Amino acid sequence: MVTAAEIHRMINMRHLVVLPFVPQHVDQIGLSSDDQHMFASIPDIQNRLEHVSKAKTAWTIFYRGKPALVMGLEYKWDTNYEAWLVPGELSIEHGALLTRGARRFFDKIGAKLGLLRMQIVVCVDREKAVQWARFLKFEREGLMRRYGPEGKDYYMYARTY
Repeated sequence: MVTAAEIHRMINMRHLVVLPFVPQHVDQIGLSSDDQHMFASIPDIQNRLEHVSKAKTAWTIFYRGKPALVMGLEYKWDTNYEAWLVPGELSIEHGALLTRGARRFFDKIGAKLGLLRMQIVVCVDREKAVQWARFLKFEREGLMRRYGPEGKDYYMYARTY
């Protein structure tokens, strides 16, 4: 896997610090109303967040000492991971910073982990997230009907290395 320090070096941006994820960070980033609704749709969300934290496959990005977003990687098999990211208010306010850092991360993580594929899922209702996925060099592969915990449709995107 990859450490917080390695992610920090991949992103390589002033004022950003990467630390291991802890569940309390979700409450600190300032979730959007869509993300609040999605998280509320998951009955055992606290247990899931604890599991992610213990697995050490997730991180929190801090901007100027404040938590801006949480992100992680889910192992599928040696050459395939699924990434997830939940932006907070601060990362939305500084969207260019988030975008540059995310692009650097996705440009470098493939070689670091020896990946052939990185995939993400994006809710069809979130047009900015759809545009962002394309900017990060992900290609839409298909529609997953009623995939989300809130019952919404999602797109599957993949980036191959």
